[in-house]
Amino acid sequence: MARERATDTEALVAAAAETFRVKGYRNATIDDIAEAAGISRPTVYKYTRSKQQLLDLMVDEVTSDLARRLKELLHGDAPPQTRLRRVIAHHIEVASTKQTFYSIVFSEEVELSDSTRANFRAWAHEQTRDFQALLDECLPADAAIDSHIAANLVLSMLATLYRWYDPQGPVSKDQLAAQIEALLGPFLRV
Repeated sequence: MARERATDTEALVAAAAETFRVKGYRNATIDDIAEAAGISRPTVYKYTRSKQQLLDLMVDEVTSDLARRLKELLHGDAPPQTRLRRVIAHHIEVASTKQTFYSIVFSEEVELSDSTRANFRAWAHEQTRDFQALLDECLPADAAIDSHIAANLVLSMLATLYRWYDPQGPVSKDQLAAQIEALLGPFLRV
Protein backbone atom coordinates (compact mmCIF):
# COMPACT_ATOMS: atom_id res chain seq x y z
CA MET A 1 0.00 0.00 0.00
CA ALA A 2 1.46 3.34 -1.04
CA ARG A 3 1.84 6.13 1.46
CA GLU A 4 1.22 9.77 0.66
CA ARG A 5 3.03 10.78 -2.53
CA ALA A 6 6.63 11.85 -1.91
CA THR A 7 7.25 15.35 -3.22
CA ASP A 8 10.82 15.90 -2.06
CA THR A 9 14.00 14.06 -1.13
CA GLU A 10 13.14 14.03 2.57
CA ALA A 11 9.84 12.24 1.90
CA LEU A 12 11.58 9.80 -0.43
CA VAL A 13 14.21 9.03 2.22
CA ALA A 14 11.43 8.35 4.74
CA ALA A 15 9.73 5.98 2.29
CA ALA A 16 13.05 4.26 1.59
CA ALA A 17 13.70 3.86 5.33
CA GLU A 18 10.37 2.15 5.82
CA THR A 19 11.02 -0.08 2.80
CA PHE A 20 14.49 -1.00 4.07
CA ARG A 21 13.03 -1.74 7.51
CA VAL A 22 10.45 -4.12 6.07
CA LYS A 23 12.47 -5.78 3.30
CA GLY A 24 16.06 -5.13 4.29
CA TYR A 25 18.41 -2.95 2.30
CA ARG A 26 19.65 -5.68 -0.04
CA ASN A 27 16.18 -7.05 -0.80
CA ALA A 28 14.53 -3.67 -1.38
CA THR A 29 14.39 -2.43 -4.94
CA ILE A 30 13.95 1.03 -6.42
CA ASP A 31 10.49 -0.16 -7.53
CA ASP A 32 9.65 -1.02 -3.90
CA ILE A 33 10.81 2.43 -2.79
CA ALA A 34 8.84 4.11 -5.58
CA GLU A 35 5.70 2.22 -4.56
CA ALA A 36 6.17 3.13 -0.89
CA ALA A 37 6.71 6.75 -1.89
CA GLY A 38 3.67 6.79 -4.19
CA ILE A 39 5.74 7.87 -7.18
CA SER A 40 7.08 6.30 -10.35
CA ARG A 41 10.50 4.74 -10.72
CA PRO A 42 11.72 7.59 -13.00
CA THR A 43 10.57 10.11 -10.39
CA VAL A 44 12.69 8.37 -7.77
CA TYR A 45 15.73 9.25 -9.87
CA LYS A 46 14.64 12.87 -9.91
CA TYR A 47 15.47 12.92 -6.18
CA THR A 48 18.37 10.47 -5.91
CA ARG A 49 21.09 8.74 -7.91
CA SER A 50 20.78 5.35 -6.24
CA LYS A 51 19.46 3.21 -3.44
CA GLN A 52 22.83 3.62 -1.70
CA GLN A 53 22.52 7.39 -1.81
CA LEU A 54 19.18 7.07 -0.03
CA LEU A 55 20.89 5.00 2.66
CA ASP A 56 23.66 7.58 2.93
CA LEU A 57 21.04 10.32 3.29
CA MET A 58 19.56 8.40 6.23
CA VAL A 59 22.89 8.78 8.00
CA ASP A 60 22.66 12.53 7.42
CA GLU A 61 19.11 12.46 8.82
CA VAL A 62 20.29 10.74 12.01
CA THR A 63 23.48 12.73 12.54
CA SER A 64 22.79 16.29 11.38
CA ASP A 65 20.15 17.40 13.88
CA LEU A 66 21.59 15.19 16.63
CA ALA A 67 25.07 16.68 16.16
CA ARG A 68 23.85 20.27 16.23
CA ARG A 69 21.71 19.81 19.32
CA LEU A 70 24.31 17.73 21.17
CA LYS A 71 26.94 20.39 20.55
CA GLU A 72 24.62 22.95 22.16
CA LEU A 73 23.93 20.66 25.11
CA LEU A 74 27.50 19.48 25.63
CA HIS A 75 29.04 22.94 25.53
CA GLY A 76 26.26 24.98 27.16
CA ASP A 77 26.49 27.12 30.26
CA ALA A 78 24.50 24.82 32.55
CA PRO A 79 26.27 22.77 35.23
CA PRO A 80 27.77 19.52 33.86
CA GLN A 81 25.24 17.26 35.62
CA THR A 82 22.38 19.24 34.09
CA ARG A 83 23.99 19.03 30.65
CA LEU A 84 24.46 15.27 31.10
CA ARG A 85 20.77 14.83 31.96
CA ARG A 86 19.80 16.91 28.92
CA VAL A 87 22.08 14.90 26.62
CA ILE A 88 20.51 11.66 27.85
CA ALA A 89 16.99 13.04 27.36
CA HIS A 90 17.86 14.25 23.87
CA HIS A 91 19.29 10.88 22.85
CA ILE A 92 16.11 9.20 24.08
CA GLU A 93 13.95 11.66 22.18
CA VAL A 94 15.83 11.29 18.90
CA ALA A 95 16.09 7.50 19.17
CA SER A 96 12.33 7.40 19.79
CA THR A 97 11.29 9.71 16.98
CA LYS A 98 13.78 8.38 14.44
CA GLN A 99 13.61 4.72 15.41
CA THR A 100 13.37 3.46 11.82
CA PHE A 101 16.34 5.58 10.73
CA TYR A 102 18.44 4.35 13.67
CA SER A 103 17.52 0.77 12.84
CA ILE A 104 18.56 1.13 9.22
CA VAL A 105 21.74 3.13 9.82
CA PHE A 106 23.12 0.79 12.45
CA SER A 107 22.03 -2.48 10.87
CA GLU A 108 23.10 -1.53 7.34
CA GLU A 109 26.31 0.34 8.14
CA VAL A 110 28.30 -2.07 5.97
CA GLU A 111 26.22 -0.97 2.95
CA LEU A 112 27.09 2.72 3.31
CA SER A 113 29.33 4.31 0.73
CA ASP A 114 32.96 4.44 1.82
CA SER A 115 32.87 8.21 2.28
CA THR A 116 29.63 8.17 4.29
CA ARG A 117 30.88 5.30 6.46
CA ALA A 118 34.12 7.20 7.14
CA ASN A 119 32.19 10.39 7.94
CA PHE A 120 29.78 8.49 10.19
CA ARG A 121 32.61 6.89 12.12
CA ALA A 122 34.47 10.19 12.45
CA TRP A 123 31.23 11.81 13.68
CA ALA A 124 30.73 8.99 16.21
CA HIS A 125 34.31 9.36 17.50
CA GLU A 126 33.83 13.12 17.88
CA GLN A 127 30.57 12.58 19.78
CA THR A 128 32.28 10.05 22.06
CA ARG A 129 35.20 12.39 22.73
CA ASP A 130 32.85 15.28 23.58
CA PHE A 131 30.67 13.04 25.75
CA GLN A 132 33.75 11.75 27.58
CA ALA A 133 34.80 15.33 28.27
CA LEU A 134 31.36 15.98 29.79
CA LEU A 135 31.65 12.84 31.94
CA ASP A 136 35.07 14.03 33.09
CA GLU A 137 33.47 17.30 34.21
CA CYS A 138 30.86 15.34 36.16
CA LEU A 139 33.17 12.87 37.89
CA PRO A 140 34.43 13.58 41.37
CA ALA A 141 38.22 13.69 41.56
CA ASP A 142 38.41 10.48 43.59
CA ALA A 143 36.18 8.41 41.27
CA ALA A 144 37.67 5.13 40.09
CA ILE A 145 35.83 5.18 36.76
CA ASP A 146 37.47 5.26 33.33
CA SER A 147 35.49 7.95 31.51
CA HIS A 148 36.59 6.66 28.09
CA ILE A 149 35.05 3.25 28.79
CA ALA A 150 32.00 4.85 30.42
CA ALA A 151 31.44 7.18 27.44
CA ASN A 152 31.57 4.29 24.98
CA LEU A 153 29.26 2.12 27.09
CA VAL A 154 26.67 4.83 27.65
CA LEU A 155 26.63 6.04 24.05
CA SER A 156 26.37 2.45 22.79
CA MET A 157 23.41 1.95 25.09
CA LEU A 158 21.74 5.14 23.89
CA ALA A 159 22.42 4.39 20.21
CA THR A 160 20.75 0.98 20.46
CA LEU A 161 17.53 2.08 22.15
CA TYR A 162 15.84 1.58 18.77
CA ARG A 163 16.23 -2.20 19.23
CA TRP A 164 14.05 -2.53 22.28
CA TYR A 165 12.54 0.71 23.51
CA ASP A 166 8.91 1.33 22.58
CA PRO A 167 7.97 4.96 23.24
CA GLN A 168 4.29 3.88 23.19
CA GLY A 169 4.98 1.09 25.71
CA PRO A 170 4.70 1.01 29.49
CA VAL A 171 7.94 2.94 30.15
CA SER A 172 7.78 6.66 29.43
CA LYS A 173 10.76 8.60 28.11
CA ASP A 174 11.08 10.30 31.51
CA GLN A 175 11.08 6.93 33.29
CA LEU A 176 13.72 5.62 30.90
CA ALA A 177 15.85 8.72 31.50
CA ALA A 178 15.50 8.24 35.26
CA GLN A 179 16.70 4.64 34.97
CA ILE A 180 19.71 5.69 32.88
CA GLU A 181 20.48 8.45 35.39
CA ALA A 182 20.35 5.88 38.20
CA LEU A 183 22.93 3.80 36.34
CA LEU A 184 25.10 6.89 35.98
CA GLY A 185 24.90 7.72 39.69
CA PRO A 186 28.59 8.61 40.21
CA PHE A 187 28.46 11.08 37.32
CA LEU A 188 25.36 12.84 38.59
CA ARG A 189 26.34 13.41 42.22
CA VAL A 190 27.19 16.99 42.88
